[in-house]
Amino acid sequence: MPRAHRLCLLLSSLALAAGCGGTAPPEAPASAAPPVPVAPVGIDWSRCQFPGLALPVPGKVIVVDGGQSVPDAEHGRESIRRVEVVVPGQVALLLTAPDATVWLVRASPETELVGVFASGEAPQRITGQRLGAHQLARARASGDDCGRYWPAADAGATLEEASQKVFGRPHSAVYRLRGGLAVIGTADEPPVE
Repeated sequence: MPRAHRLCLLLSSLALAAGCGGTAPPEAPASAAPPVPVAPVGIDWSRCQFPGLALPVPGKVIVVDGGQSVPDAEHGRESIRRVEVVVPGQVALLLTAPDATVWLVRASPETELVGVFASGEAPQRITGQRLGAHQLARARASGDDCGRYWPAADAGATLEEASQKVFGRPHSAVYRLRGGLAVIGTADEPPVE
C-alpha cells in the first residue's frame, strides 16, 4: 500500500476513534413544562368597571331590578324595560334582569347620569336620552363573568357587593319594575329598599 493511502487510512481511523470516544456532548436543557392556567376564583370585577370613570362615583347609586319577564313579552325576544329618572343631581344606575333586555332610560333635565351599568344572564342593551358618557352592558350568556342577574341566589355576589365594585359605593335605593316601568324619584313609586 502506498504511503499516501496509509496516511489517509490512519487519519480516517483517528477521526472515527475521536468521534466514538471521550465524553458525550452535553444534553440540551429540558424545557420547562408550560404553565397550567388556573381559573380565577370568584368574579373578575375588572370586567365590571367603566374605562375612565373615577371611583367612587359622585351622587346616588340606584339599582333597578327588572324582575321576571315583562308581561306579554315574546319568547326568545328582548323585553323592553323603561326607566325614568327624575332625581335632581348626579345618579348612577345599576340595571339588572334575567332575560334579554333593552333598557330604555330617560333622565329628566335636572338629572345627570354619571354611569349606567346593565347586567343580566342574557344580552342587555342600553338606549335612551341623556345617558351620559359611561354606559356598560354585560351578559353571562356571552361568557362575560360580570353579566349576572344580581338578585338571584346563585349570582356569586350580593347586590350590595356589585354596587360597591361597579360604582365604588353602596346603592342608596332599589326599585323593581311594575308593568315594565320604573319611575325613580317620585312619591308615587317609592323604592323597595
